[in-house]
Amino acid sequence: MQVSFADPLSGLDDLNQATSLVGRENEMQVIRVLLNTVLLDLSGAHALNISGETGVGKSRLLAEMYREARTLGFQVLEGYAYETSNMVPYLPIIEALRSVFRFSSLERLRQYVGIEGYGEDEVQQRADDNISLIGAPLVTSLSRILPEIPKLLNVNVMPEIISPDQEKFRFLDAVATLLERMAQDQPVLLGIDNLQWADSATLELILYLTVRLHRSRVALVGATRPPTMPLEHEEDSVRVDTPTMNNAATRALMELISKGLLLLLPLAPLDSRAAAEHLHTLLPGSVPENIVEVLLARTEGNPFFLEELVRGLVLQRQVVLNNGVWQATKSVGAALPQSITLAVGQRLQGASTVCREVLRVAALFGRTFSANALARVLEGTEYSAAIVSSLDEARNASLIAMSSLVEQDQDEYGDEVDQLIGQAAPLAGSEPVSYLFCQGIVQEVLSAEVPVHSIRGLHRDIGAALEEEYKQSASAHAAELARHYMLGGDKAATLRWSLLAGQHAASQQAYREAIGHFRTVLRLVTAGERSDQAPSQAQLHATIGELWFKLAELEQAATSFQEAIRLYPIEQTSQHDRKASLQFAQTYRLAADVYRMQAKYDQALAYLQTAKAALDAETGVEANANGQTTLSQEQEVQVPWFPGRSITGSGPLLTLERASLSERVLMLQAQAMLDIFFHRKAEAEASLWRSHQLAVQAGDRESQAFALHLIGWLRGWGIHIREAIRLQEQARELYIELGDPLRASLGDQGLGCIYQALGEMERAHFYTSQGLKRALRYGARFNLGWLYWNLGTIALVCGDWSESEKNLQEAWRETEATNNVRLAPLVLQAQAELTMRYGDWHRAEDYFQRSIEAAANTEWYPGSLALYGHFLAVTGRRTEARPQLDKAAAYPEPPGFGGDFYIPFLAEGYLHLEANEQARTFIDRIQNQRGFMYYGSSVDRILGVVAMQAGDWAMMERAFDDGLRLCRRAGNEPEVGAILYEQARAIVMQSATL
Repeated sequence: MQVSFADPLSGLDDLNQATSLVGRENEMQVIRVLLNTVLLDLSGAHALNISGETGVGKSRLLAEMYREARTLGFQVLEGYAYETSNMVPYLPIIEALRSVFRFSSLERLRQYVGIEGYGEDEVQQRADDNISLIGAPLVTSLSRILPEIPKLLNVNVMPEIISPDQEKFRFLDAVATLLERMAQDQPVLLGIDNLQWADSATLELILYLTVRLHRSRVALVGATRPPTMPLEHEEDSVRVDTPTMNNAATRALMELISKGLLLLLPLAPLDSRAAAEHLHTLLPGSVPENIVEVLLARTEGNPFFLEELVRGLVLQRQVVLNNGVWQATKSVGAALPQSITLAVGQRLQGASTVCREVLRVAALFGRTFSANALARVLEGTEYSAAIVSSLDEARNASLIAMSSLVEQDQDEYGDEVDQLIGQAAPLAGSEPVSYLFCQGIVQEVLSAEVPVHSIRGLHRDIGAALEEEYKQSASAHAAELARHYMLGGDKAATLRWSLLAGQHAASQQAYREAIGHFRTVLRLVTAGERSDQAPSQAQLHATIGELWFKLAELEQAATSFQEAIRLYPIEQTSQHDRKASLQFAQTYRLAADVYRMQAKYDQALAYLQTAKAALDAETGVEANANGQTTLSQEQEVQVPWFPGRSITGSGPLLTLERASLSERVLMLQAQAMLDIFFHRKAEAEASLWRSHQLAVQAGDRESQAFALHLIGWLRGWGIHIREAIRLQEQARELYIELGDPLRASLGDQGLGCIYQALGEMERAHFYTSQGLKRALRYGARFNLGWLYWNLGTIALVCGDWSESEKNLQEAWRETEATNNVRLAPLVLQAQAELTMRYGDWHRAEDYFQRSIEAAANTEWYPGSLALYGHFLAVTGRRTEARPQLDKAAAYPEPPGFGGDFYIPFLAEGYLHLEANEQARTFIDRIQNQRGFMYYGSSVDRILGVVAMQAGDWAMMERAFDDGLRLCRRAGNEPEVGAILYEQARAIVMQSATL
């Protein structure tokens, strides 16, 4: 009989070649198209998601894909998740990449990570859109999950003061860059089976790779079950899935599919023809029709169920082969189990009683288990002497197999494996030997058979055995130990290991898993469990709140922060020190950030003022003779527990002074953001400069870049435009050095916008195109709309109206897809200006009115009013124009790019209304904006018209000449025509005067 009894991704290839793949011709055609797309570097999807119910053949199809890929010359990286994989961030990726570093030559590895330096092509590409870090920075990022590789490559890690978000992006992009560089030699296929069990950080990485590598010779494939509702009683689950997360994940997947980046391959049960063919493969020979009908009806096209039934019938000799014909020894139908689970349970009845008892204990470990730890758990029991024979029996029955990596290393220990598991007590100092259940469902069935009264004690013993085995490296397995101790009812051990697991998950940016672990700690602390290492309830609520904030779950974050704030006064009566006060200040600052993002600005301001007062009073901040902020010099106190930037994967241990300095930088930047919303430009700029000084003192280049970028933005695109360019370029270069393409592309957009105002269209197009390439390459979705808006306005200025319309439509699609409320008014403004030039005034008016509606509560509101009033004035509707212009004029001018640009439109609008007194106010203002243009309208043209009306012919001529030079240099032919028209009108006026 030929039956495959192992999951293909368990690494047990010899057990997976027994049966051929049947009934999957259409699916294989999709797979071959994808592989050829990647191999030949064609446009199209490079990622595939295989989805189907248990036993339908996902793993078998994945194994066939691997075989074909290897035939085509792909390097295949196999990863797989188990039911407990969500406890370990990036576990499937770790397993897939570890094989690369384990079996590649040192020379090849150094090439993969870019230690040897750049080639000429690579230098040119980095000057273009590729700013991914390679060499030592790449190794540093990868060492978060593969700590052995710096030593392997003889590279010193390069920790840097960066935010967790930036550290997270560096890691995501490091994995992408590694795969991309590997694919330069040969195409790569990265596959993960049972993706539904992967942790949230792994899923986020896969989504990033799908976008980031869609133009590389890298194929991504995952096999997953359809989503199911989580069970509330699952004690060992650390998942904190929320409707917000699930909706966001669904939207992301649908977006990838709609953009052609991801193929979805739903796997249905086999049809009757294919199921019959599979049955005849399992039972070579003649099978009576009545047996075929019963088996196919019971299994309903599920190939794994069919295999289990056939195996059970053969092993129990209910069907026997006689002269090439399979014959039933008794009625088949009534004896058949009703489900896959029952079928597996029936098969396990063939194992000896002792073997089954040993396997039940092993199943409580999870999909994999250590023979060494199993021996410790069973020591002193009646089964301790039977471990070797039981494991041999299970291996011979294809229930378990030695884990693939152990098999590959078996030569290193020789006969030590058998000696190890042949003793009741494990050998001291021996290498761990791991086994794998060949099928996940076998492990599930066996673990469910353990008597309820034994489960707690066994899990407690397993935790102790694993802790002893891991020894010094136990902290790396904190989540696994926490799970066993929790199920074992050991509260003290659960608290200790859950706290470490939470810190580790947070350091890997697996925020949802971290929240789950910290919630476990919080429940224990609230119930009275005590530990010297455990933070207080308030600290735990604050940390959980910050993790929710990083996930953009603002309501959850606000609830956690409020609970922390409620508890702080109670706790501070017993621990009134700098550390507690600093955490108090941080919690208020984080709550203020939440309220600011929820547009609750008054609450945000109140919370931020409280935070600032606490920070000023309690963190030892002083001012030196030059007025610069410094920290008082006191002994550096290490802070083993502090939320926020301390939860990172690298860098020196946080000290109280460094935490205080970091918090003050963040506080100043949060204050600046609120000042901007309240139109307090001077105060915002002062806060940003102080944050920049402190960031320089701390060596925090990321905060330096943020401050420079925002100050440049505040300088606007009016009289201080040259300073804005200088500051924005400095920030952009820092972001490129940091390897942050998301913010670098925003810098590109800002510079492209500024250079438009100066009429330097080549530079404007250069920066915008650079930013667009980076945004597309790195999946900076939020930036795309801004960059398309840039391209649309550039084309508008240059008179290429069809190109302008195309890019503005793309900008609007991105605006809607990302719900970008700040961008929406600008896109509508540009569409209004474009349709006005078309002469379609009805559509233009509709766009102007929509832009005003969209601009409410944004910095673009007065500009939208001014542009609409200008439109009404120049089209002769004076009565309707005046209220719009007056409202715009009365509104405080917003700081930054929200100001300056609409002032010339106000001036020209009032001129058309012959409201000379009101116009004069703005005419005086735009004297400083000579040589600028906004939406293609030249300030010099407006000043020329003003001079013409005043009869100042010399001033008029100079203004028109300057305007013509600017517009011709920019290729702004529509505005050139407008200036020539005004010059002709001036000649008529001069003639009339003469």
